[in-house]
Amino acid sequence: MNPTTKTAVEVCKVLDALSALAFDLSCHCDVAPDTLILSAKKTQDACDAINESVAALRSILQIAEDAGGGPIPPAVADKLEGSSP
Repeated sequence: MNPTTKTAVEVCKVLDALSALAFDLSCHCDVAPDTLILSAKKTQDACDAINESVAALRSILQIAEDAGGGPIPPAVADKLEGSSP
């Protein structure tokens, strides 16, 4: 797979995960602002979507670096190393 295709695949993963997250966290306008409405499952699904997005974005950075887009800045690389997958 070429870098452009790899990047497109990863971008689609991010979009899918964030779309699922947006759906899980969609506004319930008829509920009082301080009311807890997310079940544990929806919260877990939202966390999974965030983790999938972060992993795909890491992959996009690596694809860009591997394709000659320049090294990942050290400050960004340090943050990536310090965060969970």
